[in-house]
Amino acid sequence: MEKGETMEDFSIDEWEQEKKRLEYTKNYMNDVLHEAQINQGTLQENVRESISNEEALDSSLSYINYLTNSKFLQLATTELSILKRILDAPYFARIDYQMKGKSQKNVYYLGKTSLFEKDTQKPIIVDWRSPIANVYYDGRLGEVSYEVNEETIDGHLSLKRQFKIEKGELLHYQDIDLTTTDELLQQSLAGKADQRLTEIISTIQAEQNEIIRADLNRPIIVQGAAGSGKTTIALHRISYFIYNYAKYFQPEQLMIIAPNNMFIGYIAQALPDLGVEKIRQTTFLDYVLLCIGKKFSQIKNY
Repeated sequence: MEKGETMEDFSIDEWEQEKKRLEYTKNYMNDVLHEAQINQGTLQENVRESISNEEALDSSLSYINYLTNSKFLQLATTELSILKRILDAPYFARIDYQMKGKSQKNVYYLGKTSLFEKDTQKPIIVDWRSPIANVYYDGRLGEVSYEVNEETIDGHLSLKRQFKIEKGELLHYQDIDLTTTDELLQQSLAGKADQRLTEIISTIQAEQNEIIRADLNRPIIVQGAAGSGKTTIALHRISYFIYNYAKYFQPEQLMIIAPNNMFIGYIAQALPDLGVEKIRQTTFLDYVLLCIGKKFSQIKNY
């Protein structure tokens, strides 16, 4: 809880339910992490065996198996890394949404990645970049809609709840109408620079969300004063881009051109936390020198 707040500020039943939900989520994540580590070890062994058996690699089928195991290993390593990062704070918000024509509402917990129950495929955590999460950022309580695969889904949003979770413990929650309160936003902006870049996810405003989710086929220019959140929104837009176009290209095919190396260092820690890894980062000068095959010392002599 926040300083100065007491249990009387919350419904005890709801508070206990949210604590139980958090414990369930953490336990499930730990089970997934344990299973993933076992699978990762098996995949590593398969890859090592394929590499050591040079004759097998001469077979096209064996070579395909080698590539498949390598790809699965890469995916398992990435997923393992993301789950480890969010274990201390698996999600930051909850929405209760009932689709039009349905008799039962669905409860979604929003976080930095998606996690589903293995047997039922019921969502435990819903990625903030998913279409349904848009009603959290853009919609007020009441009749709202969102788009998925060019189809509009109408429904009723009855609850928007924000959580403050640190080191796996539920400290506070509050129910809201708009995305956030000024107090919560100011807390996020007042944090350390590396934390601001990732924790701002829970406080994205409607205008910022519109930029993040804008048409990805058109260039966009964002103007604002220093400290207004341009870098934060740009990184979240990249994260959203990768999430929605994952089947078309790999992160390695993207490049961030930054004004200087200090800026690259500033965003380096934030990108993995946003699910953005292996993107090339460089300055415009370094990129030009790479393209023309010149070193900086050579350029200075001209």
